[in-house]
Amino acid sequence: MSKSKQFRNQPGASIVEVTIAMVVFIIIMVAGVNYYFLPQATIGRQKTKRLVVSAARDKMEKLIALQYAGVTPDSNETNTPVTVGNTTINRTTTITEVDDAADGLSGADADSDTVDYKLITVAMSWNDFCPEPFILYHSEYR
Repeated sequence: MSKSKQFRNQPGASIVEVTIAMVVFIIIMVAGVNYYFLPQATIGRQKTKRLVVSAARDKMEKLIALQYAGVTPDSNETNTPVTVGNTTINRTTTITEVDDAADGLSGADADSDTVDYKLITVAMSWNDFCPEPFILYHSEYR
């Protein structure tokens, strides 16, 4: 009996079978790795978002804690860098003095006070998750 016929009759896997098994294994591993790393990235983004919301809330609470007269448009800030965790975010705070039409406008104001309330807006943006600023807090301060 020749050696080639002797090897053909031996039990075991051929090179084609081994290659197919490796390809199937690699496909399964790639899919499994995605199911591991994708949630990790999502958890990281949500943690950063939670810290950003907390920083915006802190800014709003500091402004509201001031006396009403102390909250002026001079307190506005644009793209102020704030470090949250290990991410640098940009905070924009806008304070607008509003003359409500309910009691008249400008000279026709019933109580002669043209600043009926102050509109405070705190917007945050950061490159990883939200490059465009989005408003986290928008509050009327009377």
